[in-house]
Amino acid sequence: MKNFNKVLTAAVVATFVGICAVVLLRRQAGPGPEPGVPSTPAASSSSETITLLLSSSNAKQTFIDKAVADFNDQRVRAGGKVVQVQVQHVNSGDSWNDIREGRSKPDLWSPGDESWIRIANDTWRGLQNHPLFEKAEPLVNVPLCIAMWEPMAVALGYPKPLGWTDLAKISADPRGWARYGHPEWGMFKWGHAHPDANSGFLTVLAEVYAQRGKTAGLTLQDLKSPQLVSYLSTVEQSVEHYGLSSVWIDNFMREKGPAYLSAAVQYENAIIEGNRKTQNKPFRIVAIYPKEGTFITQHPIAIPQADWVTEERKAAARKFIDFLLSPRMQELAMTLGLRPISKSVPIADPFTAEWGVRAEMPQVAAFEVPGEDILKRVNDAWLAAKKPASVMMLIDTSGSMSGEAMEKAKEGAASFISRMQPRDELEVRTFNHQVTQLVSVAAVGANGEEARQKVSSLFASGGTRLYDVTKDAVAAWNERKKKHPGRHYGIVLLTDGKDEGSVMSRADMMDALPKGDNPETIKLFTIAYGAAADKLFLKELSNRTSARTFESTTGNIWRVYQELSANF
Repeated sequence: MKNFNKVLTAAVVATFVGICAVVLLRRQAGPGPEPGVPSTPAASSSSETITLLLSSSNAKQTFIDKAVADFNDQRVRAGGKVVQVQVQHVNSGDSWNDIREGRSKPDLWSPGDESWIRIANDTWRGLQNHPLFEKAEPLVNVPLCIAMWEPMAVALGYPKPLGWTDLAKISADPRGWARYGHPEWGMFKWGHAHPDANSGFLTVLAEVYAQRGKTAGLTLQDLKSPQLVSYLSTVEQSVEHYGLSSVWIDNFMREKGPAYLSAAVQYENAIIEGNRKTQNKPFRIVAIYPKEGTFITQHPIAIPQADWVTEERKAAARKFIDFLLSPRMQELAMTLGLRPISKSVPIADPFTAEWGVRAEMPQVAAFEVPGEDILKRVNDAWLAAKKPASVMMLIDTSGSMSGEAMEKAKEGAASFISRMQPRDELEVRTFNHQVTQLVSVAAVGANGEEARQKVSSLFASGGTRLYDVTKDAVAAWNERKKKHPGRHYGIVLLTDGKDEGSVMSRADMMDALPKGDNPETIKLFTIAYGAAADKLFLKELSNRTSARTFESTTGNIWRVYQELSANF
C-alpha cells in the first residue's frame, strides 16, 4: 500500500479546488430538480424522531444506500430521539448551486471531493461572513482510471503500464485497431464525461499534462503549443460520447459493447461494480492507472453551519458520520469497490484481477492543478479541440402542448441553444399538423440568436406528425453527414403525445432507422414530455440509434435540456 499512500497527499486533494471553480463558472443554476431525481425532501423532526436530509454524490450511491438502510434499521438515538436519514443522490455541482440559491437545505452534504467543500466555504464567507462547513471528513478513496475492454488493453500491451499517450497514439492512427493486429475492431473509440463534470475536466487536464511531459507548472506557452493543440484535437476527435455522468457512460459502454466504445474514463469502483453486475460479459473491463498520473476523490461528508441545522440536528448528524466511519461501514465500502479511508480495514476482494483492478495501485504521479487563469484556458483549448456538433432540434407544437407545457419547453430549448458553441451547427424544425423548418442549418454563431427568438414565439395548435418529422430529419442529417463528416451529428426530439396525422406509417418510419447496433448512425435523443407521450416508441428510436431517452415534466425540462447539451 505504500505506493497508494504516496498518491493520497494533501497536494492531490488541493488539485481539485481550481477545477471546481472553473466548473462552477461554466455551469448555470436553474429551476427544477435533476432528471429522474425528486425534489429535495423536507427534513423534519418530532417529539420522537429526527429525520435528516443527506445530499450525496452519485458515484458512491450503492454504498450510501446500504449504509442509510442499515443506520435507519438500528434506530440510533440522539438526545433521546430516533435518528432517521433520507438520502438524495446528486451531481455535486448542481447540488452546491441548489444549496447556494436556497433550493436545498441538507443536514449533511457529501460531494465528490474536498474541492466542493472549499468552494462552498469561500462563497459562504462572502455571503454570510463565515464558512459553511467547519469540518469535513473523507469517507473513501476513489481513483480515476482508464476503463478498457481487456482484449483491447492486452492488444496495447496490458498489463504493462499504459496511459494517456498510448490512447493518443491509437487515436491518431488512421488504421485504428489494425495497427495492433485487429482490423476487425475498426477505429479506436473513446468516451469521457463532459468537462462540466469533474471527471471530464480532470481527463482533459491529464491529457494536457501528459502531452507536455509535466506534472506541475503549466504555462500559457504550454497551452499555445502547436503540438498540444494537435494532440488534443487528435484525442478528442475519437470521443464517441460525452455526458454529465461517468456512471451513465459506464452503463452505456457495457450495454452497447466494444463496437461502440473501446475505452472510457471511469472511477475505479464503477469498473468493479460493472464487472460484477455483468459477470465480465461480454468481456472484462480493466482499470488502467495512467502511468503519467491520476486523481483521487475522497467523498468528504460535512454538516452545514447554517440556520436550518439546529444544535439538535447537528448532534444527530454527527451520529451518522460516526456510523459511516465505523470499521463495519468502512469494510462495507471496501466490499463495494471503494477504498476505505480507515487504515485498519485491509484491502481484499473485490480488489482483485477478477474484477479488473489491483489491490495495490502502481506508483503514479500527482498532477498539480495550476491557477484559474490557466484552467480557463485549458477549457478553451478543449472547446477548440473537440469535434464540433451538428444538432437538429425537433419541437412538438401540437395543441396538447398549450399552456405551461409549451412555455417551459421553449425555455428549455432556448437554454440548450445558449449552451452550444459558435462553431456547432443548428437546425430547428417544429411539427404539429404540418412540419416547419423554423431555422435553417447554419453555425450557431450565425443563427443562434435567431433560433432563440423564433423558439420564444412558438405557440401550440393542431395535430402531431411525429413519424413524418422524424423520418425526414434522419434522412436530412444522414445526407449532411455524407457531405460534411468529422462532426458529432445528433437529433433532439421533444414530444408530449403520440403520432396524429402523419402520412408515413409507423412501420415505414422504423424501416428508415438502422437495424442493429451501428455506431456510425445519427443519434436520436428523445424527450418524453409528460404522461401522455409515446414512451415506448421514443425509447425504441433512441435505442436503435445508440442514444438516450429522457422522461420529463414541466418541472425538470430545463435540467433535461442541460444534460442533453453535455452529450455534444
